[in-house]
Amino acid sequence: MSETSVIVCKPTQWIKIRAVLILVMFSVFAYLFYKDGAVGYRENNEHFIYYQLFNTVAPQAAEGVDSAEAWKEYVANQEFELPSEEKCPLPIDFDRNQKWPSELSLGFDKLKNSTKTTNDLWRDFAGGRGWAIETADHLEDQSSLNTQFYMAYGCVGIVLIVVFAFVRTLTRTMEVTETSYIAPGGTKVPFEAMRRIDTRKWDTKGMVVIEYEAAGGMKKVKVDGMIYGQFKKADGEPAERLYAFILERFKGELIEFEQEKGSENESDEIATKVDA
Repeated sequence: MSETSVIVCKPTQWIKIRAVLILVMFSVFAYLFYKDGAVGYRENNEHFIYYQLFNTVAPQAAEGVDSAEAWKEYVANQEFELPSEEKCPLPIDFDRNQKWPSELSLGFDKLKNSTKTTNDLWRDFAGGRGWAIETADHLEDQSSLNTQFYMAYGCVGIVLIVVFAFVRTLTRTMEVTETSYIAPGGTKVPFEAMRRIDTRKWDTKGMVVIEYEAAGGMKKVKVDGMIYGQFKKADGEPAERLYAFILERFKGELIEFEQEKGSENESDEIATKVDA
């Protein structure tokens, strides 16, 4: 017949909020990385090639043309000269053999009067496409797109790991009976089998390590009050009560921090061993 648990510490609200925040964060990262790889970098490349056409290629070509009519005829016969798909991935529906945009054929005067920076013709064209006036200083090649996909898949992997760990944590508890401590993983440690408790992280992290004797030698389990139980007075400080319950029944070696007496610096702390 199994013993009844005296104190049961369930997963805390803190760990639930933390898990949700991590899931949201890496889910957003995965979406953004994937979006850049699938769409964003391709659109940036399209922006870049049009920027170069309006601000470098076309103005240079216009220098050798004498009239607006001649310029219209010239533009009508020009196609984009683009790097390969590997070096310059563009939106899926982009026609790599398309002619120069008609806006260029009507902007001869603006091109002639443009400065070395962006010209008015480009400002009008970019505004109509919803683009910024400035653009990136380089093209993104296929390897850059692949990197974004790898990052997205990595974030999805982290999400899956966190989901697994979160679900597992939610199904566990930290308990004590009259004779034993039951760790979150289900390991049952009789108080009489405990040989050493390391309490040095209890005050800062709410965690202690219990060493106990078992078949096959000495083993360890943890008491983690930050994940299970917590220390809220409104809830009765369940983790603190469980820890105190263990100490009351513990007869082994206790490791704790203690100020070194007679030291020059009274704030220094050392690990000491105390027989309980």
